[in-house]
Amino acid sequence: MKKLIYLAAALAVVSLLACSSGKDESGPKETVKVSLGKAEKRQFSSEENYVGAIKSRDTVNISTKMMGRLLSLKVSEGDAVKKGQLLAEVDAAEAESAYRQSGAGLKAAEVNAANMERDLERFRRLFEEKAVTRHQLEQMEAGAAAAKAQMEQASASLKMAGTLLSYGKLYSPADGVVTRKWIEPGNLAYPGMPILTVENPASLELRVEVPENKARRITAGSAAKIFLEDDGRSVDTVVAAVVPAADPFTKTSTVRLEVPEDDGIVPGQFARVRFNAFTKEFVAIPSGALRKQGQLESVFVKDDKGLASLRIIRSGRSEDGFVQALSGLAGGETVVVDPPERLAEGMKLEEGQ
Repeated sequence: MKKLIYLAAALAVVSLLACSSGKDESGPKETVKVSLGKAEKRQFSSEENYVGAIKSRDTVNISTKMMGRLLSLKVSEGDAVKKGQLLAEVDAAEAESAYRQSGAGLKAAEVNAANMERDLERFRRLFEEKAVTRHQLEQMEAGAAAAKAQMEQASASLKMAGTLLSYGKLYSPADGVVTRKWIEPGNLAYPGMPILTVENPASLELRVEVPENKARRITAGSAAKIFLEDDGRSVDTVVAAVVPAADPFTKTSTVRLEVPEDDGIVPGQFARVRFNAFTKEFVAIPSGALRKQGQLESVFVKDDKGLASLRIIRSGRSEDGFVQALSGLAGGETVVVDPPERLAEGMKLEEGQ
């Protein structure tokens, strides 16, 4: 019963539109020049969206290898940095003290080694003069060798202390952008604790989690579309890789997508992804063919006599200049694109503007 009421209402609206157009059934058909298009089956991307954050493939967490208080940060989030640029300083007072002690120890070891070498030369001459025994000479040689070993050990200790001291200054390992500041100056930094994150904005990717059963339908190189949450833009891309191992808890697989270089796309942005692997086929018409009057949607179709015929339809999503015709059209019909306001049912159609 409801279907009959809806059909009667739709026919009444069509009749009203026809009457309001001033169409005269008895007179000759008025000819109107129009642009024509086709109602045809097209592939539309699935409405399934998968959300992820854009990240750099080249991401480095800057951390210290020593425990100390963070003295200063030389950069802020969003700053571009160059390789070798000083980023932060950590209190290295203990390391500096150890370095000075190691330096003093090396000097003492060098003096001792030099003295032992001179004594050894003197004992060698005395041995030639038979003033000392071979055993005394061998003892002196052993002492000189031990002094030399102590000097080498002290040199290695100084080098290690210098390395530890260098951990107090943190430099950028590559060109990039500071995307995150983890702690503020004054806080205690531990070995391995991230202080800053530096990312390369020219090497971006998007990672999303896809249910395992659907991820099997996605292949590397297949097309996808990324929708940026910040400004609503969309960019075409391809799948870089599908990680074959699924998470045993979430039952999802990671899909990595390439992100083309584009002004305004930066690490940290959230984006939605639609995969072409999940596309579905719909009857579609050019977006300009759709007419809306309140809740009523319609389109003018060129019938087999070349006349305008009004069809009531139900539309779906729009994509790439086309809109889904969910009902009212079977596909293959010729439709009027951007119909002029004076166009009414029954008028003769001629292509051209």
